[in-house]
Amino acid sequence: MHIIPFFGVDRQYKNLREEILEVSDKIYLTGQVLDGHYTKEFENQIAKRTQRKYALAVNSGTQALIFALFATVNRTPYSVLIPTLSFVATINSVLMNNFTPVFCDVDHKGLIDLNNFQYKLDASVGAIMYVNLFGNCVDYDKFRIHTEFFNDNLKIIEDAAQSFGASFKGIPSGKMGDVSVLSFDPTKNLNNYGSGGMILTDDHEIYEVCRGLRDNGKPSNDNYGTNSKMSEVDCAQMLVKLKHFDSWQQRRTDIANYYINELYQYCDICVPNENVTHAWHKFVLRTNARNGLVHQLSLSGIEYKIHYEHALYDLPVGFNYIDYSKDLYTETAAFTRECISLPIYPELTDGEVEAIAAVVKNYLSY
Repeated sequence: MHIIPFFGVDRQYKNLREEILEVSDKIYLTGQVLDGHYTKEFENQIAKRTQRKYALAVNSGTQALIFALFATVNRTPYSVLIPTLSFVATINSVLMNNFTPVFCDVDHKGLIDLNNFQYKLDASVGAIMYVNLFGNCVDYDKFRIHTEFFNDNLKIIEDAAQSFGASFKGIPSGKMGDVSVLSFDPTKNLNNYGSGGMILTDDHEIYEVCRGLRDNGKPSNDNYGTNSKMSEVDCAQMLVKLKHFDSWQQRRTDIANYYINELYQYCDICVPNENVTHAWHKFVLRTNARNGLVHQLSLSGIEYKIHYEHALYDLPVGFNYIDYSKDLYTETAAFTRECISLPIYPELTDGEVEAIAAVVKNYLSY
């Protein structure tokens, strides 16, 4: 049986192998493996793409979230409003700063519910860390109106770990917040073969605090810090991939459009919000026949994932922070029961894409 994998990192490497080995060898021969030209150039190019003044490469998206929260809000104790649905790094970054997470339900597409979160904005909430989940974006106009009306001192952290390449009304994801955070782990659209992340801001003070956190408090040692760098080889390889990124994104969009055209009659699809260019980090659909569908996909040799089977408040690290009945998070509960992610990456062949859609369509049409 031909197996269609969920991720295509190995396929990507085969296509880029000569470019990756050439640039890696060049750097190793210089002996400059940290804090060199390629790190700065990678930061500059990401800053340009996201229309930011400052970009800071760090060793993971999770570390970027931790630093961003630390640098953005300077009063403690305080609470951070987060969506109920995300990767665990979202809540971990709050807890690592000794802050209290406050949960907000999500909408039908898994994004923070803009008709719900204002009811959580009491005096203890100092920041909102929202997530542009799966490569989609919130209605940023509506988001800003709500936050400015209820508390114009709120700090906004955009978790853009899954949405690099997306935009709202032409505003790139990575620009929508006091601080934005990217991830370059191997599953991302722009991916490192190890890990990596980026902090993006227009605030020089926030940038300097984060730079100190990354570099053990240097250069002034006014604050403590840690060692959280991407290597020169990492950054050089990312620059190679950045040259291909736009064509990769077009391929993802083409695959997503094919899925939508084939499947929209049979299930709910998390399509782009209005005025949004979707990054298609994940292709997520919802169906109450998920158990049978995943069994059929497995029989057909098609790998799938469930993003996410558990809400953050249902994880051991999160359930102590529910301040009232979790039964009120109705959309989150439904989403975790119904969601399933199909393979979507540029190296999928047309035949594989057609086969995936056919299996889903044939099963759900009965």
